[in-house]
Amino acid sequence: MFNDNAAGVSALKNKQIDGLVVDLPTAFYLSGVEVPNGIIVGQLPSTGSGDQFGLLLSKGSKLTSCVSGAVDAITADGTLAAITDKWLATDAGAPVLKP
Repeated sequence: MFNDNAAGVSALKNKQIDGLVVDLPTAFYLSGVEVPNGIIVGQLPSTGSGDQFGLLLSKGSKLTSCVSGAVDAITADGTLAAITDKWLATDAGAPVLKP
């Protein structure tokens, strides 16, 4: 275990370890910027009731209900799942690993 991602990347570059397990956005960054020729083997399947997303708006923003409604709508009609599959899984080279 490492105290931060930088220590893990250092160990990976020094061939002290063969791989790292990090969240998916971090994996895209590390494999694209920090680790030359780094690859993402895949992503672990969700173990909860689904992914949680957040957006930061000013307190009391008039946009909150609109943004929440839009996210709920694309979740309900399957658009969010399709976007996730295209950009974070299948087409992006990070397939969900099967147990």
